[in-house]
Order: sequence, then structure tokens, then C-alpha cells
Amino acid sequence: MSTVGASDSTLARVDRWQQEHRATAIGVATIKKFLADDSGNLAALLAFWAFFSIFPLMLAAATLLGWFLPSNLSNDVLHTIDGYVPLIDFSHTTIGGSWWALVLGLVSALWAATRVTRTARVAFDSVWRVPGAERAGVVEQTLGGLKAFGLIGVALVVSVLTTGFVSGTTHQLDIGALAIVGGYAIAVVIDIVVFVIAFRVLTSQEVSTRDVLPGALVAGVGFWVLQSLSSVIIARYLQTAQKTYGNFATVITLLWWFYLTGVLTLLGAQLNVVLRERSWPRSLRATA
Repeated sequence: MSTVGASDSTLARVDRWQQEHRATAIGVATIKKFLADDSGNLAALLAFWAFFSIFPLMLAAATLLGWFLPSNLSNDVLHTIDGYVPLIDFSHTTIGGSWWALVLGLVSALWAATRVTRTARVAFDSVWRVPGAERAGVVEQTLGGLKAFGLIGVALVVSVLTTGFVSGTTHQLDIGALAIVGGYAIAVVIDIVVFVIAFRVLTSQEVSTRDVLPGALVAGVGFWVLQSLSSVIIARYLQTAQKTYGNFATVITLLWWFYLTGVLTLLGAQLNVVLRERSWPRSLRATA
């Protein structure tokens, strides 16, 4: 038997095995659909607008924290935000500020956030393969984006406050290790809720919570894993690179982090489509 023939035989056995097992068949179908829909480029667009929006958001957040929270709790919350976005140290941000900083931050953040949500809607409609004539117009996209931005913003605020409380060193109560683990579990659940909101609101396709829950679970847990891994990697390796290469290291790392988050998001969305349409198994040899 030739080398080519042996390779074809091995591939055929692997292909047959993955098609016969539900978990691997669904995974392969999801990845193949992700590639067929060119979701990698859509993830790059999401990463660009997310990167653009993060700084005005932080400007507005620091101002609001200074106005409405005591300094000790504000510092805990800013320290918690550090865990969401790598290589940006918000814990040393000067909290507080004037009304014009808040207005500038909110206006810039809302504009950039609507670009993120509109790009996400285009991506999710592409994932669901919604015909162009059935997709929302610009006004509906903007209103839906603002709605999603508001709901997701509330969920993230709750997540940050919860995590900041259970991990902060300034509160007076000794809540114990079990309660701390519970607090982090709540934060993970809220991350999942964020993806459920995004998957439901930011698409023209009629979907239920049950339709989008599997992808939200994968994306939410994956996002938590990405945060944890990035914290470890940055603490051990990238801080030195940041000192050596300065802002270049920060920008490159942030762009990669946002891109991987976009990939996770679109993989979760693709999984929802595969499960709802039962579009598995798919052959490894098939081109689409």
C-alpha cells in the first residue's frame, strides 16, 4: 500500500469515528461552518471596534465610580476590571473627574459600542444565514444595539461589583473561601447571561433562550478560561515584554485578546446554529 493510500485510509477511519460520536461530530460541524462562513474576518472586525471602545468606556467608568462609590470600594472594583482586560492597569486610574470627562467618555463609548453591536449583528445574521432583505435596517440595528449595550452593561456592572466584593481586601466581613468561590461562580454565570443577551438581541433571526444557551455556555466559560490564562501568561511573561517594548506590546496583546474573544463568541453562535438545525455529522473531507 502506498503512503498516499495509507493516509487516505487513516483519514477515512478518523472521519468515520468522529461522525459516529455526537460530541466530536458537533464540534467538527461547528468548526467547519465557522470556516465556511469566514467568521474569522468577522471576529477581526469585532476586535477592532471593541479595542476602539474600551478606553472611552474606562474614562466614563472611572468618573462614575468616583462620584457614586466610596474610594475603598472603587479601588476594589477597578482592580477587578484589571482582570477583564489584559495589560491595562485600571487600579491606578485616577477616579472621579468633571462632568465634561463623563460626557466625552459616554458619547465616545456609545458611538463605539453601537459599532460593536452593529458588527455583531452582521456577524450573527451571517451565522444564521439571514437573507439580506430580512435583516434589520440601520435604525433598528442602532436601537437594538443600544438595548443590548444597556442590558450587557448592567450585567457586567453586577459581575464586576460581585467579584470586587468577594475578592476585595477592604471589606470588613470575612466571608470565607466557599463564599468567594460562589462569588466567582456568579461572575461566570453573569458572563453566560451576557452571551445569551447578545445572541438573542443582536440578530434578525427569531431565536429563543433555549436555542442560544449552548453557545452561551461555551462562550461564557471559554471567556472565563481566556481571562484566567491571560492573567497567568501576562504575570509570568508579558510584563517583561511590556517594559521592553512599551505600548507596542500592549496594543498587540490587546488586539489578540479581543480577537480571541471574538472567535469564541462566533464559535458559540455557530454552535447554536448547528444544534438547532441538526447539521451534523459532516465529513472531514467535505469542502463546505
